[in-house]
Amino acid sequence: MKTDSVMQSKIMASAVGSLRAVIPALMRTGLAMIFLMPLPSQADEIAVSVGQRYGGSFEDTYTATQFDVENASSYGVVLDFDSALQEQIEVYLSRQHTRLTTAGLFTGNPLFDLTIDYFHVGGLVLYGQGDSMRPFISGTFGMTQMRPKRADLSTENKPSISLGGGGKVFLGRQIGLRFEVRGIYTAMDANSDIFCAGGGCSIKVRSSGFIQTEFSASLIARF
Repeated sequence: MKTDSVMQSKIMASAVGSLRAVIPALMRTGLAMIFLMPLPSQADEIAVSVGQRYGGSFEDTYTATQFDVENASSYGVVLDFDSALQEQIEVYLSRQHTRLTTAGLFTGNPLFDLTIDYFHVGGLVLYGQGDSMRPFISGTFGMTQMRPKRADLSTENKPSISLGGGGKVFLGRQIGLRFEVRGIYTAMDANSDIFCAGGGCSIKVRSSGFIQTEFSASLIARF
């Protein structure tokens, strides 16, 4: 028993240590609890999604230049695990290939292509028990990863949360459609440097974060 306890403590310490580099202190404990929570060996629903993301901007402290994330398509997968009659545990994974742009005169580092990934976990509440059309609301949190398509610039990992709503339309017992709008907030430390290379950083952020809105449609497979 003592050996098991020591082993569990080492596993927990290792997990928390890995999260320390990318998750602020206030979110670290909550994320660890959710990711270590036992889940069924198989998701009850898998939804493959395509969509469109809008928004995302921040301002440079030194130049007052506003940088914008171009609107672009997104794709991903959502895993839902039944936890109660009207509730599900949700894993949300989504990717967008986009570009960082600016409306003003830009000098210095060039603009670049950017991949934005969301790795989230949370919950979903369904309404309309037994109906083929099931409205829902969802909330998730986790990590945003911003990866420049330039080898000399650093990848940025930031905490984020999302709130969404939509509906599931079941065409049978195992097949359905999911339509959703989701707002995603990514937190950033004010006056922090991002997209850094050996000779310096591309942007010193003035704002405390940015918001993206995603509209998506998904094909659901239920098991």
